[in-house]
Amino acid sequence: MAASSSAYVTCTAGRKTTAWHFTGVTAIEHHLTLNLNREASRGADIVNGARNQPDRVTLSVIETDAAGGTGRSARMLEAMKTLKKKRTLCRVVTSMGSYKRMLLTEITAAQDEENQCGWKGTLVFEEYVPAAEDTASGKTNTNSSTRTNTGSAGTVTKLTGTAFQQLLQRSGINH
Repeated sequence: MAASSSAYVTCTAGRKTTAWHFTGVTAIEHHLTLNLNREASRGADIVNGARNQPDRVTLSVIETDAAGGTGRSARMLEAMKTLKKKRTLCRVVTSMGSYKRMLLTEITAAQDEENQCGWKGTLVFEEYVPAAEDTASGKTNTNSSTRTNTGSAGTVTKLTGTAFQQLLQRSGINH
């Protein structure tokens, strides 16, 4: 698309990446929060009661047909609705940073006398954080002040059912 702005959204499906550049972005809000649990157990370090919250980015946009021909604004709104409906992971790129694994969680769009051939509104993107972290990759829990066991330096041995039963018997555990 020929039009560009200070923020845009990209999504990748398979090997194809699509980018959506808005006619105009009038404001960008970055919400980066840390939730403090003031009711943490007494004597505990405050870090143990602090939890990072998912990042949130709100784009205030103006979309008109003037930049891309008749129907451009309607196609852009439909594209955003589809991203939200299909829960598509996106990348939001702004002049202050780029955010990966973002979901479009809220759309507001309004037509008024000032913008009859388009719309203006807000798009709220929130970072997707999986319920279970990928421990196989060695990632650490950023919400914990304790050390994470990343495994051992020894070799991994696959136990068969018989070997496992023998191991249990030698250790005195009856199964």
